[in-house]
Amino acid sequence: MIRTGLTALGLVLVLPAPVLADTPNRPPVPGWQTDTATCAWYWREGGGIGLWAETCVFNDATWRVVWDEERNAFVTQGGDMVMGIAVQEFGLPPGSGLTALIDLLTVSGYLQPEAPCAWNPIAPRPAQSSMAFHVLAPTDPAALAPTATGEVPDPLCGPYGASSHGVRYFLTDQRWPDRAIFVEEGPERPLFDPSSITLLP
Repeated sequence: MIRTGLTALGLVLVLPAPVLADTPNRPPVPGWQTDTATCAWYWREGGGIGLWAETCVFNDATWRVVWDEERNAFVTQGGDMVMGIAVQEFGLPPGSGLTALIDLLTVSGYLQPEAPCAWNPIAPRPAQSSMAFHVLAPTDPAALAPTATGEVPDPLCGPYGASSHGVRYFLTDQRWPDRAIFVEEGPERPLFDPSSITLLP
């Protein structure tokens, strides 16, 4: 998420009381905040996923992560604008793995056919042993490097692939092999806690 010039100087914040972690399906409330004076944590649910997300007020605009029925994803909102997808689930055919996800992204127009991209394992944070993190990255590591004129190329592997503008990846878990969850953390810490992403019963 891009937050340019977001300050809270002289701001009087009025936010509802945050939701508490009072059910066994919710992980603990995160121990950090983007801004303790202007942000509060809320438990959000949608599409069978739950997560802890912040609602903040910056320069009189409310920033938050909420479920968007039209996009079938959690999105980051800044005021009345959707800034981008934050978390989105993709279903996988039984036994197909991430190969089917490349096919789905291609058919949906998010990845060019024959794009020179491949899955790479990453470790963005500690996680349970059943979890794995994957990034769809160019097979040529230099593909995302700035050009000779300093221009940053468009992501070769599409909006769900590796980017030079921030961290994005897919999360899989052996406990639910029929799905993969896309996570867009962006160039700085997002307004949600990636480690709190939970599949709801």
